[in-house]
Amino acid sequence: MLTKLTLPIANHSLKYNPSLDGLRGIAILSVLLFHIYPQYFHYGYLGVDLFFVLSGYLITNIIYTKLENNTFSFKEFYRNRIRRIFPAVIIVLLFTLVVGWLFLFPSELENLGKHIKSSAFFYQNFRLIDEVGYWDKEAQLKPLLHFWSLSVEEQFYIFWPLVIFAIYKFRLNLLYSLLGLLVLSISIKYIIEIDIFYHSLARFWELILGSLLYVISSKYNYEIFKDNIILSNKYLVFLGLISFPLYLWHYMIISYMYIFGLDVTQYGIYIIVISIILSYLIYRYVELYFRKQNSYKVTVGLFIVLFLIGIIGNYIYKKDGLPDRKHLIDNSKWQKQFTREPVKNQKGIVLTKKILGYIPNNDYIKSTSINMSKKYIVVVGDSHAHTSYPGFVKIAKKYDYEALLLSNSSCPPYIGGAMGKNIKDLQQCQKKIDNIYKILNSKLNIAKIIFVTRATTYMEGLGYGVIDGGDKKPYSGSKFKEYFVNQKKWDQKQQFLNNIKNEFKIFNNSKKQFYYVLEDPELGFDPKNCMIRPFNLFPSTCRLKKEDFLTRQKEYRNFVYKISKEYKNITILDPKNLYCDDEYCYTVKNGKMLYADDDHHSIDGSIMQANYFKDKVFNAN
Repeated sequence: MLTKLTLPIANHSLKYNPSLDGLRGIAILSVLLFHIYPQYFHYGYLGVDLFFVLSGYLITNIIYTKLENNTFSFKEFYRNRIRRIFPAVIIVLLFTLVVGWLFLFPSELENLGKHIKSSAFFYQNFRLIDEVGYWDKEAQLKPLLHFWSLSVEEQFYIFWPLVIFAIYKFRLNLLYSLLGLLVLSISIKYIIEIDIFYHSLARFWELILGSLLYVISSKYNYEIFKDNIILSNKYLVFLGLISFPLYLWHYMIISYMYIFGLDVTQYGIYIIVISIILSYLIYRYVELYFRKQNSYKVTVGLFIVLFLIGIIGNYIYKKDGLPDRKHLIDNSKWQKQFTREPVKNQKGIVLTKKILGYIPNNDYIKSTSINMSKKYIVVVGDSHAHTSYPGFVKIAKKYDYEALLLSNSSCPPYIGGAMGKNIKDLQQCQKKIDNIYKILNSKLNIAKIIFVTRATTYMEGLGYGVIDGGDKKPYSGSKFKEYFVNQKKWDQKQQFLNNIKNEFKIFNNSKKQFYYVLEDPELGFDPKNCMIRPFNLFPSTCRLKKEDFLTRQKEYRNFVYKISKEYKNITILDPKNLYCDDEYCYTVKNGKMLYADDDHHSIDGSIMQANYFKDKVFNAN
C-alpha cells in the first residue's frame, strides 16, 4: 500500500477535499527540507505558517457549518480533536522519552523532562520563550522544539469554538467580527511586549486569517482551496495525509542526530525515508483506528495517558535527569566543564564603579581585588575573554598580579569597531567599548592587557559548522556601522582587519604591555559528544583536521602576523600548538576537556591555555 502511495481516508466532519491534503503535503515537505537542508531551503519554515492558516480555515469551517445545521456540540468537537491529535503525540513523546532515558546524560534528560511535560500539556511555546530562540544553535539540541507550533494550535482550539459560538448566537456579522479579531491579533505585539515568535498572541492572527478565508469563500460561494489537478497530486496528498505524524517524527529524529554528533545533511535521505515510514505506520494503524472510535471512554483514556506522560516528564526533571541509571557511564570529570562561570562578581562591580562613578553595562565584569594601587592584568574582549579569564587569574596570583575582566558578548572592544545586529544594538556595543577604554586609561595600576576575541566569524559573518550557523547566509550576525549607513562601501572583512591594525597602532606606544591572543580552533561540533554515551553506540573522534582550522583562519592569521612585524611592542599569543599536532586539533588533551562548547574554553582549557602562555606573559621583560 505504501509503494502505491494510496491510503484509506479517515472519516471527516465535512466533504473531503484532496487539495487541502495536497497543501498540507507542500507545507510538511517545505518544513522537512528546511530542517535537513537549511542552506538550500531558506524559507521552508513558512510551511508552519501554512499549517496555521489551513488549521484556522478547517476548524472554522467545521464549527460554523455545524452551527448552521444545528448539529454542533462542544463535547463532540473536543472529542474529535483529542482522538485526532493525542495518539500520535503519545507515541512520539514515549519514543522520545525512551531514547532519552537510554542515551542522554543527566543534564540533557533533565531538560528533556521539562519539555516532555510542557509538550504533553501543550505549553511548549511558552517554555521556549525563556530558554532558547528558534534560530539559536542550542535549539537543535532540543528534540521537542517543534512542539511549540502544536501548542499554539491546541491553545487556539480550546477557545476558538467559544468565539465562533458567541458570534453566531449573538447574530454578529461573522466577516466583520473575524476581520476585527484579525486586526487586533496583528496589532497585539505593538500594544504589549511579547515574544513575536513563540507567543500564542503573536501567532493567532495566522489561524484567524485562515478562518477569515473560509468566511470569504463561503460568503461569495467561492472555494479558495478548491480541488485541482496539481494539489490533488497523489504524492502531495500522500504526504498531506501523514503530515501530522511526519511533523512530529522528523524533527525529533533530526535533533537526536545533532545530540549524538551525526551529520544531519549527510544522512538526510535516511531521515526522510525513516520519518515517512514511521508516519505511515502511525496514520495507517493508529490514527485511523482512533478516529473511528466514537466512545468518550476512549477519549478520556487518551487524555489520561498523555497527562501521565507529562507527570513522568516532570518527575524526571525534579529528579535531576535520573543520574543513578545503572547503564550510564561516568563522565563527571568532563561534564562539569560544560558549565560556564558567573559573568560578574561583586569585586568587579565595586572596582569598576569606583573608577567610573557608575556601574558599567558590560556583559562580563570580574575582579580579584578592589584596590586600585595593586598591579593588574586586564583581560578584555568578547565571550572568549570571559572563558579565558579563569586560567589567567590562577597564573596571575602566582606572579603577584590582580586580575580584572572587562568584556562583552558579540561586541569585541576594538576602538571605533562597534558592532550590532541593528543600530540600537550597535549603540549599546559602543557604550560598552567606551567603558572599557575609560578604565584602561584610568589611574588603575594596569601592567598588562590581554586581548581575547573571536575573529573569523566577525570577518565573514558566519560561524563554523552547522551547529554554529555555518550553513546560514553570510553576514547574518553583527555588523559594523557602515553596513547601516552605506552598504555600497561596506566591507565586513576589511573593516575588521583594519580594526586589528588600529588597535595594534594605539597600544604599540602604550606603557602597558599588550598581548593579542589569536583565535583558538573552532570545532564545528558540540564537545559534549566527546563524552562516552551509554552503550558507546555514538563514538566521536573529538578532533578536527588541522588543515581545516588553518584554512578557515588563513587570511586572519597571515594578516595579524604581518602587521605584528610593524608593531614590535605587541606580543602575539598563538594557541595553535596547544590544540594541534601536525594533523589534527583536539577537544580533549591529557585527559582534560578543553572546550565548553564548539568554540569557548572550558575551565580546564582556560587553565591549560594560561599555563601555555605564562612564560611569554609573566616572565617577559
